[in-house]
Amino acid sequence: MSAQPDEGAPAPAVAPGDLALRAAVAYRVKARINAICDPVIEANADNIKTTKGLRSVTAEMPLETGGTAMVGTFTRSISKAKFVVEDPGLLLDYADEKGETEYVIRPAFLTSLMGRLRHDAKTGAIIDSTTGELVPGIAYEPGGVTTSVKPSWNSAGTGALDERLGFLVGALEELPELTSADFHRTSGEVGE
Repeated sequence: MSAQPDEGAPAPAVAPGDLALRAAVAYRVKARINAICDPVIEANADNIKTTKGLRSVTAEMPLETGGTAMVGTFTRSISKAKFVVEDPGLLLDYADEKGETEYVIRPAFLTSLMGRLRHDAKTGAIIDSTTGELVPGIAYEPGGVTTSVKPSWNSAGTGALDERLGFLVGALEELPELTSADFHRTSGEVGE
């Protein structure tokens, strides 16, 4: 029977050089993984962004026992149309004409105004729907642009996927204990 470490005992000291080496290896592993994975992630996002009518895609993994496990869903976020202050000076003059300034545009007026604006698609004009007046200094952003593609995960599916990817664990599990002495082993021995 092997001796169990005393839970109250301090962890063995790690040489600063070994900690630095572990960090260097971790940075390089992370960089190599990102270099491999980022283009794959970007290709999926680009496909979702550019395929007309496609808002989300479900990732399913075949199981060795037959059937599939849902790993997750990739969904794109789409910006909404909105009005933005494009020229604060022009808008300040407009608000001043309306008596809605006290050295600055009153926030309540700006909130109310933004809520009642409409965009004339033919002329591009921004119109106060209450007064019918053109409102200077405001721009219209039409929305409909994909802002991001993000995954949502299914825990059973990710568990099955992680199990299939277990071979990576063996290659990385020694990282927290890596020392310079490990570099004297052949590359085939590391991670075995």
